[in-house]
Order: sequence, then C-alpha cells, then structure tokens
Amino acid sequence: MQEVTIEAGLSEKLGQLTGQAVLCDSDGRALGFFSPMRDRPLVKDLQLEPPWSIEESKAMCKERTGKPLAEILNRLGIQ
Repeated sequence: MQEVTIEAGLSEKLGQLTGQAVLCDSDGRALGFFSPMRDRPLVKDLQLEPPWSIEESKAMCKERTGKPLAEILNRLGIQ
C-alpha cells in the first residue's frame, strides 16, 4: 500500500470528518474514498500487509482438521 503525506490544512479538514467521504478533484471527479480513524495511530503501527501469503492461505485451506458433518450430527443425535 502506498503512503501519501498531505499538507496540514487538508489534514485538519479530514481530521474533522466523522464518517466516510469521497475525495474529489476540482472538476468533481472522484479520486477515492476516505475513512477516518478514531485514534489516529502511527503508520508504522498499522498492519498494512496480510499476515499470510496467498500460498500459505491455500495450504491452510487444504489442511483438514475437523470431523465430517455426518459424524458431528450423529454425535448430537440429529441424524
């Protein structure tokens, strides 16, 4: 994710927002969305990257650690 530093005046305006906003240029074209943060953490403290790679996520999905549905329903006396 890219980080963009803005000037103090715009920072003050955005800091006063209480909800989401669409940022527009002077021609009225949408540039993107802004969603304010309550506590305004430092960027270095944010987790901006996913904790696992796509390959790690796929590997976790392949690992079967649960019980078959039929076994669970049978144990609960539903089946």
